[in-house]
Amino acid sequence: MRRCLFVILPILVAVSAAAQEPQPGVAITVYNTDLALVKDVRSIAIPGGVSEIPFRDVAERIDPTSVHFKVLDGDEASVWEQNYRFDLASASKILERYLEKEIDVVTEDADLFSGRLVSVDGSAIVLDQGRGTGPVAVINREKVTYIRFPMLPEGLISKPTLVWKIGANKGGDRLVEVTYMTSSINWHAEYVGVVNEDDTEIDLAAWVSIDNRSGATYKDARLDLVAGDVNRAREPVQMARGMKADMAFEMMAEAPTFAEEQLFEYYLYKLDVPATVADREIKQLSFFPSTHVTVEKVLEFDPYRGSDVRVLLEFVNSEEAGLGRALPAGKVRMYKEDSIGDLQFIGEDRIDHTPKDEDVALYLGNAFDVKAERTVLASRKITNRVHEEDYEISVRNHKEEDIVVRVVEHPHGFWTVTQTTLEFEKVEAHRIEFQVPVEADGETIVKFTVRYEY
Repeated sequence: MRRCLFVILPILVAVSAAAQEPQPGVAITVYNTDLALVKDVRSIAIPGGVSEIPFRDVAERIDPTSVHFKVLDGDEASVWEQNYRFDLASASKILERYLEKEIDVVTEDADLFSGRLVSVDGSAIVLDQGRGTGPVAVINREKVTYIRFPMLPEGLISKPTLVWKIGANKGGDRLVEVTYMTSSINWHAEYVGVVNEDDTEIDLAAWVSIDNRSGATYKDARLDLVAGDVNRAREPVQMARGMKADMAFEMMAEAPTFAEEQLFEYYLYKLDVPATVADREIKQLSFFPSTHVTVEKVLEFDPYRGSDVRVLLEFVNSEEAGLGRALPAGKVRMYKEDSIGDLQFIGEDRIDHTPKDEDVALYLGNAFDVKAERTVLASRKITNRVHEEDYEISVRNHKEEDIVVRVVEHPHGFWTVTQTTLEFEKVEAHRIEFQVPVEADGETIVKFTVRYEY
């Protein structure tokens, strides 16, 4: 037994050491503020001395000022100069670069035109076929089927590329890590809940949606998500390239798992499997599986929010209620089964970043069968600095069941309720709430007087 232990232990140590060695690949941390941090580990050949090395397949929306270069394995090398080349080749740009140069144009009628390109716009190509003496051919661009150029113009590239001037004492392969930030990539949470029959519980699940328009695909990347309001020094706003492009939509067949941890004053979510985040794609990943959450349906009339009676679902983000976890900002959609078991959409709302044990209120819509009105019955001046107002709030219930409506009032200044027909709760300095019971097909009227002092 002792001999076996001496044999196995070095093997375990070797495996552990190998697992810690950096491997080629991409890791991406996506923030919910239109920002991502890309960590790209590659093996590249660097000659001895000073040389120019291209680093291709970076994000088109990269912030070149954020690039960090580090040699992980191999002899030291340092970047002396960096250029970000993003003048991508396209038919229009190639044509523009060939002004005053010879090209061949073939039309859909198989006509060949050769000459010096003197003008090009969205509708026509103009060729001088006689080196300044004519004839001149004006070709409709819609009729063009083929254009031949002798070579790709200097300076145009097919993909965004970082070009470094690197100094190294020795030549050879290096494993390097290139870290940079890019915009035009974002993520947000989306929650889907199904309300039970008596509106006391929801079956809540969550997804994360990653919207990548950064101009790069991150294949089999280690994926992290950060939830929180990370401050950034803002630059002048520029229109993102490619924003009108079509997007693909991908739904993962098997739900991965996100491990949650705190990072500074934010939350970090690490995906336990690699994921490919393709350019111009919205990818959805399961954030957490469905869980039963205890909720309360509230009918609320707040005259300062309008004349309708609002329908709210309220719950506490606690373990006792069925959650008790950090909820990233996102949209919450609610459904409910009808009489034959089909799910029907009943409303949606957005939540902000919500820590555990905080209250959540979802506004889903307005009640159809419940109406309320607020009326100022009288206003009296008591002194130059004191006056009173009499209010009446009428709540009418056209349902076949008894209800309770939360009526909200916002008295201003220094105030006192001098008389009322129903008890209230002072929730904040300028917010009081009445719990108004209303019988089926009935009406309840609440009257109260507020004295204001200035």
